[in-house]
Amino acid sequence: MLLRSLSLLLFLSLPCISTAANLDARNIIQKVQDLMRSNTSTARYNMQIQTPDWQRTIRFDAWDERIEKRFFIRVLAPRKEKGTAWLKSDKNLWMYLPKLERDIRIPASMMLSSWMGSDFTNDDLVKMDSVVADYNHRILSQDENSITIESTAKPDAPVVWGKIIHVVSNAGIPLSDDYYDEHGAHIRHLAFKEVQMMDGRRIPTLWVMQPLNDVGKKTLLKLEKATFDKSIPASVFTRANLRRAGKNR
Repeated sequence: MLLRSLSLLLFLSLPCISTAANLDARNIIQKVQDLMRSNTSTARYNMQIQTPDWQRTIRFDAWDERIEKRFFIRVLAPRKEKGTAWLKSDKNLWMYLPKLERDIRIPASMMLSSWMGSDFTNDDLVKMDSVVADYNHRILSQDENSITIESTAKPDAPVVWGKIIHVVSNAGIPLSDDYYDEHGAHIRHLAFKEVQMMDGRRIPTLWVMQPLNDVGKKTLLKLEKATFDKSIPASVFTRANLRRAGKNR
């Protein structure tokens, strides 16, 4: 999940979660969210969209302010996409289109649409924190390396996925997420790879999203650099900044 993914996307020293005292499913999922996003982050990503017939690469910068539930994304490349920008503020998602010189609000009907042609969706951007609050969590299994957790959507939760299966290492690092629709069909698989130190934190720096109904297609989201828990000016998260991003092409 882009940016939940986006982000796809941190505790400075996340404790080992394998002890009995910490075997609380919701707590584990919350710690993974803390690990992957922290309170604030700024990052640069390289996203490769691969299909059997073509490939496409998109580079972008992202600013994430988790407590205020807002983020900003600015596309850097390719040239024809440069200046395209996205703003999420609370539950609203806006997109700036440089060719039209205007920003548009993404309606609820487009939440499941592909984000920038990738296997991530607009919903992935908007629902970054949703997995903790909108799902019930239980531990399915544990071995010497990892814990498997099932997150089932609450009856009235405004979510897309009926169930998500998470695999988390006993060190608290996410390994994979599997997404199921409300009918129990397995729709997509997200793998977290290439754990590295990034701004003093050990995190996965490569996310691979694969749709299971489209053979040979996948999206690789690579984290190139990131800083965490640094103050971000409020002016970043404004519609005016959407237009500035387009002018700075």
